[in-house]
Amino acid sequence: MNKTFRIYRLLVPILFLMVASSYAQDSTGHSKLLVNGYVKDLQMVIFQDYKSDWATANLIHNRLNFKYNISPSFTAAIELRNRFFYGDILTTYPGYNKTFEDDNGIVSLSKNILDEKSFLLNTSIDRAWLEYSKDNFQIIIGRQRINWGQTFVWNPNDLFNTYSYFDFDYEEKPGVDALRLQYYSSTTSVIEFAVKINHQKKATVAGFYRFNRWNYDFQFIGGEADQTDFVIGTGWSGQVLKGGFRGEASFFMPISNFNDTTGTLVASVGYDYTFKNSLFLQFEALYNGYSDTLNIISLAQINNNSMNAKNPFLSDYSFFLSSGYPITPLLNASLSGIINPNSKLYFVIPSMTLSLKDNLELSLLAQLFRLCGTNNPDQNGNYIFLRLKGSF
Repeated sequence: MNKTFRIYRLLVPILFLMVASSYAQDSTGHSKLLVNGYVKDLQMVIFQDYKSDWATANLIHNRLNFKYNISPSFTAAIELRNRFFYGDILTTYPGYNKTFEDDNGIVSLSKNILDEKSFLLNTSIDRAWLEYSKDNFQIIIGRQRINWGQTFVWNPNDLFNTYSYFDFDYEEKPGVDALRLQYYSSTTSVIEFAVKINHQKKATVAGFYRFNRWNYDFQFIGGEADQTDFVIGTGWSGQVLKGGFRGEASFFMPISNFNDTTGTLVASVGYDYTFKNSLFLQFEALYNGYSDTLNIISLAQINNNSMNAKNPFLSDYSFFLSSGYPITPLLNASLSGIINPNSKLYFVIPSMTLSLKDNLELSLLAQLFRLCGTNNPDQNGNYIFLRLKGSF
């Protein structure tokens, strides 16, 4: 029996115990167990040209979140998602089924329970942590999300669990196996220390300090990333001309070449503004000094595990622009675009979301990209998604 199944055998009884005690109440009459989640149905279509062959698939996605207040100082949580995927994408893109089992944690908690030619059933645990808090001090151990990023699309400060902007169906974003210490020295400042171990048994160890001055939040980070680079960074968020202004930058120095002056700078800056008529505009720019860039133009580009803070997107400069507008109180529309001039890569991302009723929404979204620097039409792609989501 492999390590994954041993972990499942340990965690499943814990889940049942938590559910069995769902009616337990503390001295104030409040339930100690909080349960929520959602069910989504996502239909997707992929094609190079609308006249060519279409690859189709459907994803039924269920998420369950369990949070248990053990005492005023201790809290535990387990969050998992179950995904049933079927369609000819599995045969059109060999190996795509294995991306469901990708797990950057020290122990893999994602498993394809069923894995057949045209369908699969995957279960994964992306949160499993225990928290202790006392006064201004907090410690969390286990699989968790550590978000140090300030900008919206690309996050050079997010050393622990970088995410892909294109993976829109994963709102919670990935977690990591880590130990995190936090001390709130005031209402507007916090000191953190965190260490994680990834699936290659390599550690990331870093410190973080955030404080507020002149109505701006500033932060500084420093540490070692994946035992390969020393890293220092900074970030900020505030307002300029009544709009949100934020940015972050990190400098990576390879440990093996520490005496050399070469290093990698990754920086992003963004601005957003909402007009009186509710029109929302957002801009972000990224500079990626890392030359060994991602193969972002493939189906695997939506896989979070292929990204990190040192290499969040294609090299050189990339630009993001987005606009959103509530056509009616129940219907929202947006149009986003990404350009990387160096690679001549262009993304266009239109979307519409309709609120059908409380906790039920219907979304239509497309991710259309063109690589104009090549004559190979296979480097172009169109992804169309239709999603129905119900929350509880």
